[in-house]
Amino acid sequence: MSIDISQMEELRNIDQKAREEIARKVGRILARQEKGNGNEDALQLAQLLVEDVAVSVREALAKELRACSFLPLDLVSKLSQDIDQVSMPFLVASQAIDDAFLEEIVRSCGANAQQAIAQRSSLSEAVSFAISDVGSLGAVTSLIANDGAEISERSCSRVVERFPEERSLMEKLAERADLPPVVVERIIFKVSKRYGEYLSEKFGLATDYASYLVSMANRQVFSRTLEMAPLSEIDNYLKQLMAIDGLTSDVLLNYLQNGNVRLFTMAVAVRLDRPYEAVEGKLAQGDKKIVARLLEAAGFSKSVIGVLLIAYERLIRGH
Repeated sequence: MSIDISQMEELRNIDQKAREEIARKVGRILARQEKGNGNEDALQLAQLLVEDVAVSVREALAKELRACSFLPLDLVSKLSQDIDQVSMPFLVASQAIDDAFLEEIVRSCGANAQQAIAQRSSLSEAVSFAISDVGSLGAVTSLIANDGAEISERSCSRVVERFPEERSLMEKLAERADLPPVVVERIIFKVSKRYGEYLSEKFGLATDYASYLVSMANRQVFSRTLEMAPLSEIDNYLKQLMAIDGLTSDVLLNYLQNGNVRLFTMAVAVRLDRPYEAVEGKLAQGDKKIVARLLEAAGFSKSVIGVLLIAYERLIRGH
């Protein structure tokens, strides 16, 4: 295809279908050529076509240019910031966009652009972290499901920080082959029992899920992590523990001894099958007899209640 630069302006008067075909041919020419290999005319024509008023013309050009490994930054920018019909397929597959520009788009553009980038066949750690750091829930979900994305410990940690209550997202994170072991403890109580068992087996944490959860519950560092979680997560975790007879007096005693007031309150609420707020209101009265009645209703023996009350009083005095 020979391009007469002096006639490029005449494109504006050509039939739309003809302009679409020209856009496809220009895109194919650029996709076949190497950078600097006599492609200046085609590039100038592409610059004109990317400004075309017809969406179908810009879409045809963008589709073909996905396979081009070189493009001027301004052309890439225009295609990337066009309407979704044009920009999304380009962002997903363009070979001409470098990591720096991808990261810039993630941090400056909207959710659709972020999600398109998250679906690319491969993503560097830097771009993956940008999506983890500022991306929409949809973009982060696509990222976690993308096996071609390099996801580091800092990316995983950021996802957990931003979306702690999104159980389905946590479970997708658990499925990744490259999940850092240090992140497991942060998500074990955010997922369903099935995924908890999966993680336990995957990382050799314990063969028995119940014993694993109980051992984790008795670790001070885990208790501190769980204490900072949203109430919905604490409720989810403790209900799972209750279902396997793991929400024992030892666990409640551990919470009291470590000053984990929210955990202790939720644990009592779960054992009583009552709302957290109702139990919190009772405990807030600071009446030892009320606490004793709650613990008795939760199924503990008098001797166990005595031990828990001693720890409870120490905790209250400390506050």
